[in-house]
Amino acid sequence: MDDTEDTIAAGLEKVFWSRGFADPSVPELRAGVGVSMRTLYRYFPSKEAMVLGALEYRHRRYLKYVREGVSEPGLAAAEQLFDKLGGWMRMTDGKECFFRQALAANPDSTDIESTVKRHKGELLAFFGELSDNTSFASSLYLLHEGVTACYAEMGETAVEDAKRAVRRMFKETNETKYS
Repeated sequence: MDDTEDTIAAGLEKVFWSRGFADPSVPELRAGVGVSMRTLYRYFPSKEAMVLGALEYRHRRYLKYVREGVSEPGLAAAEQLFDKLGGWMRMTDGKECFFRQALAANPDSTDIESTVKRHKGELLAFFGELSDNTSFASSLYLLHEGVTACYAEMGETAVEDAKRAVRRMFKETNETKYS
């Protein structure tokens, strides 16, 4: 994305985050982004393209956020993931997953479905790297998605419960390895 496209995608992300994916019309999206209709359509020629642009922007932003300052792979890094997730959830008012919201509002879009799957797949791969144990990737993914889904109701309790589960996972693996 070039700078203008990136700026527009960031604005689209904000509008979709605050208004949802089904509600805002293209003129409302244009107004929320603060560009002309011509400029908006030059970079994102349809509402679906606008959703995809916002998803791509969010994807890059989230992966950068969870990767920043992470310890060497292992238990500490896996715990940091959930500290980072808690911080993200606080920044985003504890709303559920942006990607799942986009897919729910656009269930017939194969491009949006593909983008959501790619995002989730990259998270899964990252979780395997982060834990230094690819067999932990799916468990970390399940915990991550669970915290994201229930943070609005449970808050930091969900984060702390996930970290306890991670510690148990690492402990059981180490006990099995040395027994």
